[in-house]
Amino acid sequence: MEKVAVIFESYLTTLVHPFRLHEQFRSKIPMAGYEGELIEPLSLAEAVGVSWIFAFLRGICKIIILNFFLQTILSFQSDNFPILQELAKSSGITTYYFLLFSAALDVIFFPIGAIIMTELWSWVIKTYAKFLNPELPGEEIAAEITNHALASNLFSVIPFLGDMIQPLLYYFLLYSGIRSNLGASRSLAWVILLTPTIIGLMAISFMLFVIFYLVS
Repeated sequence: MEKVAVIFESYLTTLVHPFRLHEQFRSKIPMAGYEGELIEPLSLAEAVGVSWIFAFLRGICKIIILNFFLQTILSFQSDNFPILQELAKSSGITTYYFLLFSAALDVIFFPIGAIIMTELWSWVIKTYAKFLNPELPGEEIAAEITNHALASNLFSVIPFLGDMIQPLLYYFLLYSGIRSNLGASRSLAWVILLTPTIIGLMAISFMLFVIFYLVS
């Protein structure tokens, strides 16, 4: 239980003091108010495991909300139009089971998606770390930044707004880690954050060029 408490403390501290926490990782000096104790960085398994709990809660919330709306819609159907009511009921149940299946897949495949996203950002940050200073522990820094950015998944449990807040917070936590842990300037931090998008656009442009060349 003590280990679990330590993991959750590190997870939640990322949301409360992201810059100060990454400064501690970089300088190895305890944060103010923690009585000389260093907060341990999360491993990938720990970060994904805690985030998976919130992904499961998000799935449960979606199911409850979908069930509420389905029951509400069906209750408002007029008894004077039984054919229309039966059609709406059949369509509503089909949609409900489709969304239920979708929510279940989101929970099941969440760890895979989280690991792939983390490894992608880890590679980008390690590459820039080598560029800035080959002597930096790039792999360790990248792991600390990307693993703790998964703490943004806590906000995904908020109905309706969570799916918008979580991605924005994820990028903010990456930014705070790049600034305080990697020691990058503001402009370089933005360049690092935009790198995957730029690479993706270049890849799409190249594919479109090849397709256009083959068709023409």
